[in-house]
Amino acid sequence: MPPAIDLSDLAVVDGHCHPFFVDPWRVAPDRFANLFSEGRPGAMAAHIPHVAYYRRALRGLAEGLGVEPTVEAVLARRPVGGRQAARRLWAEQRITALLVDTGYPAEAMSLVEMRELLPCRVHEVFRIETCAEALLARALPWEEFREAFRSELRAAATRCVALKTIVAYRSGLALRDWAEADVAESYRRVSARVRGGGSRRLTEKPLLDTLVAEALEVARSTGRPLQLHTGFGDPDIDLIQANPLLLRPILEDPRWASVRLVLLHLAYPYAREVAFMAAVWPQVHVDLSLALPFLGAGSVSPLIETLALAPASKLLYGSDVSGIPELFPLVAAWAREALGEALGWLVERGQLRADEARDAGRRILAGNALALYGLPAAGPLEGGTAAA
Repeated sequence: MPPAIDLSDLAVVDGHCHPFFVDPWRVAPDRFANLFSEGRPGAMAAHIPHVAYYRRALRGLAEGLGVEPTVEAVLARRPVGGRQAARRLWAEQRITALLVDTGYPAEAMSLVEMRELLPCRVHEVFRIETCAEALLARALPWEEFREAFRSELRAAATRCVALKTIVAYRSGLALRDWAEADVAESYRRVSARVRGGGSRRLTEKPLLDTLVAEALEVARSTGRPLQLHTGFGDPDIDLIQANPLLLRPILEDPRWASVRLVLLHLAYPYAREVAFMAAVWPQVHVDLSLALPFLGAGSVSPLIETLALAPASKLLYGSDVSGIPELFPLVAAWAREALGEALGWLVERGQLRADEARDAGRRILAGNALALYGLPAAGPLEGGTAAA
């Protein structure tokens, strides 16, 4: 393999992740294992110990704790070092900011507590479906619900750095405009279900597509980027409907030309598609989270193709990690290695100079996020008090 570009000294902004557990220091073995699978909780229990991501993380955690690489040893030792050990790891990996999707999990450490714990800035990403589902409890007529939803998004935009939608999970990325009567009827069915004690989980396409359009409008008027889940994820997703190419009508619609869209997770396995999209539509940006930790060393190949096609100014590091603090710096270190290896491959073949590759790495790891989300450029904060 060609020599990798050394990115170990560069700062990191984690552009897409999730909160810690309420008590991240005391974690049961089954809950720990579920961090390394997108399968339904417990469904892959017999197989997770044989997943490369799990094995690598277990070794990395054990090495940092000075124990044997077993689940029992790691989980028993973690509470001893606690917060100080976690802070040290974060400082070593130069993680300067997190962009946290607070829509998942439902029970998690608050951002206030995370800011007190961590030596970095913690910013909110506001999930629109979680907002809409919470509003259903008010049993409003459709037009009042719509206005309340708009108001919630506008208020969120004053404190968060981005909005996010998981419409790919619910009804797919083939978004369209619907007749008002269809949307109102869709909402009526949802309201009736909730009033009858049924689930608030939104799956009705006319309603969901309309809520995304409302989010696009708020993103346009406030300048906030909109993150969209694309590609793989939990097994309830229809992967065919999570292909980012389905967003083409949105990208070609002049109403939304100024809205900056961040397509999450390298859209894996649609990495080539999303690289093409970033190369031809100026409003498209590509987040690398989820794909990086789950593919691990295997992420080098799709990274090479993505770096060869998409502008380095439009790629952003992210982890999609949640649960335990120590996992975030581990994934950041692995991402630097994979990105450095991919950049080195391109340098050896004359596609980039070494200094250009370093600049690309700097942009992807932090610089692009600072610019896109309007984040402060300051490094890690002392004392654990971080701005929102």
